[in-house]
Amino acid sequence: EDVFKDEEREILLRVLFSSCADNFETYMSDLLFEIYLANPQTLKSQEQVTVNEVLNCSDLDDFIVMYAHKKISKLQRGSVKAFLNENKQISILNAISENEQKEVEKILQIRHLYSHRNGLVDEKFQQYFPETILGRRYNLDIDQIAEKLKILICVVNNIDKSAITKYSLSIDFE
Repeated sequence: EDVFKDEEREILLRVLFSSCADNFETYMSDLLFEIYLANPQTLKSQEQVTVNEVLNCSDLDDFIVMYAHKKISKLQRGSVKAFLNENKQISILNAISENEQKEVEKILQIRHLYSHRNGLVDEKFQQYFPETILGRRYNLDIDQIAEKLKILICVVNNIDKSAITKYSLSIDFE
């Protein structure tokens, strides 16, 4: 016997999918932060900081952590392409193929639709999924979700391997 009604199952699957897609965006931010800490030279820019920000830090390491957090907090979310354009530290890894970028972009659009429109198709979503019907709910079944999550896992593995090699990151499995 089924524990959930169809509508409850669809809601649960949307929440599950959105959570996994959010975790991917968090992973990308966390990775960038680790790159900044392991290689502070990657933080160099023409951006200005205030004297107050500098003096609130006890030493250079403290400043690096503060500035890395500041840069991470400004990251654009919801678009892997924009994220890569904005963050050369990850894009130069060439760990995400053009096709994978497009697939991840679609995954993030689905997450956006689930999180902000409760799954109801709008014009922006139709740009990525032209076969959908405006105003109708877009649902994925568990097999479709698993396929999309496999894409994210593959992308994460490729990025991890490249970043660990390029930036000499330590592997910490706590």
